Amino acid sequence: MPRGFLVSEYLDDDGTPWRLNVDADYGTMVDRGWVTGLTPGLPPFPREWSPRLVVGVDPTGRKQRARVATTAAPLWTGASPSFTFRASDGAFYEAVVIQRIGEKRRL
Repeated sequence: MPRGFLVSEYLDDDGTPWRLNVDADYGTMVDRGWVTGLTPGLPPFPREWSPRLVVGVDPTGRKQRARVATTAAPLWTGASPSFTFRASDGAFYEAVVIQRIGEKRRL
């Protein structure tokens, strides 16, 4: 998979689209819901906010996190019970979802 970042679209809980940089390893994973063909002129995701994410447990028992682009994404709805992530050794592993954390808006 590619390295670096992809400029992607994040839909907040109100349905407003934002521009957000996403790790290129994850930006093309359908279960996370990222859209990379952006509408020109999207504003950047506010720095004061935290995007929604899921927490999973990997085969070693460690917790892993994955950002999710939209509430309709299979990873958020539960249609995908696990997600793939790249570990520090460069290999991909699977984590089973144990928690969903909604976006947070700090002003």
